[in-house]
Amino acid sequence: MSEQRLGMVSRLGRWIATPGAGIFLLGATLAFAVLGASDQVGRAVRTMKQDNVIRVKGVSELDITSDRAVWWGTVRARAATLPAAYDELAKATDALKAYVVSKGIPADSITVASVDISREMKRDEKGNPTNEVERFALRQRLGFSSSNVQVVREIANGATALIKQGVEVESDAPTYTVSTLEKTKLELLEKATANAYERAQVLARGSGSAVGGLVSASQGVYQIVARGSTDSSDYGEYNTSHIDKTARVVVTLEYAVK
Repeated sequence: MSEQRLGMVSRLGRWIATPGAGIFLLGATLAFAVLGASDQVGRAVRTMKQDNVIRVKGVSELDITSDRAVWWGTVRARAATLPAAYDELAKATDALKAYVVSKGIPADSITVASVDISREMKRDEKGNPTNEVERFALRQRLGFSSSNVQVVREIANGATALIKQGVEVESDAPTYTVSTLEKTKLELLEKATANAYERAQVLARGSGSAVGGLVSASQGVYQIVARGSTDSSDYGEYNTSHIDKTARVVVTLEYAVK
């Protein structure tokens, strides 16, 4: 052993022999023992608290049907002059509007948007656009909202048949919504909560215990998906592409155990 280490051991021995040093060491040892025991007790209490709580999830689903639909169609016309293009567009708009009215949609419920105008420029022999207008291209949208969702679907599917009459028309996919969705959400929440409580009772009975009071509750997002779909999202889903839908919600509840 080096002289430096021998010196340190000698000084430590003299300090231990000093009156009161032994009591200090004993106190420090007891303090660390108390801290260790306190930590073990704290962990035991936390474990006991966790063991006295049942956490369950409740699920509820409900089939719903859309009762409102919105549809938009677009007509286009082209001509060498702006007045001629506008005349063609007016004929196309009138044809589409007449088609919609023929399906039972009131004329005063139809919205006709403003006309969009663009210019198609002539190109030179190399294919580059010039500053000379070749023709004008006009576009106009027409739409409506109705509670007769089946008629809306029929119109959306059949509007493009006007192409046979020389009408350049595009049909958007309808948007289907449910006007009673807020009421549906409350019903789902009530059923999901009841489902969670029933699960908690099953778990408690299986362990020879009973369900106590509600400790905490959290609600998941609502999923409104196409009928038969299993789609879901962390932010919730709201399908507007289908008439028939399924609404779903999950809740997480914690109950005390007696």
